[in-house]
Amino acid sequence: MKFQIGDSIDSAHCTALKHEFLRCEEAFKEFESFATTMILKKQAEETGNTTSIAGESRFLAYKTYNAYTRFIHHLYEFLVGALARETGNTGQIDAHIAERYIMGHANRILQGKRSALLNGTAPSWENHISAYAESVPAEFAQEFRKFRNKLSGHVKHERSTMSLSRFYSTYHQYLYMLYWNCLDHWGSHRNKEFPDLREITDFSVLITSQEHP
Repeated sequence: MKFQIGDSIDSAHCTALKHEFLRCEEAFKEFESFATTMILKKQAEETGNTTSIAGESRFLAYKTYNAYTRFIHHLYEFLVGALARETGNTGQIDAHIAERYIMGHANRILQGKRSALLNGTAPSWENHISAYAESVPAEFAQEFRKFRNKLSGHVKHERSTMSLSRFYSTYHQYLYMLYWNCLDHWGSHRNKEFPDLREITDFSVLITSQEHP
């Protein structure tokens, strides 16, 4: 379905985008919490202040994994939803078009960071330019989509053999740049109170009244 910026479909689409980014933000914050626990636990083990219990370590890894795969899923869906708004079409977006959009967006953010560092306009807390590659890895968007599909979107046999640890080590920087770039406009901090998301926030399991024919 075609739509235009400002019409009723666009308004509903923006509500869905807000919901999706809030889910992304929620997943990332949960991931941060579990990841911090994992790091502190590892540090304590290395200093001899605690010992590792296999079951507890596996459960923590499971919770951290789940939060991060939800983050991947919701960030990918949000970006594809943003592309749908840019094109003004609610129809299915071809995977290759989505990948080109994500790659272009990620590279623009990366080049913006590098330019700011090179011309001295970057904030004081920014990383050194050596922390940033000259371009986003060519396979990034394809890997992003693959991990979204097989670790969160669909039940596939590859899930138990695909290394999320390797994916995190290789690509997290670019996911975080995409996330951070959207956070200022779409994040929860923009609202003094939780936003009205129509039927999403009207949901209730408590039936207070019932219409009779």
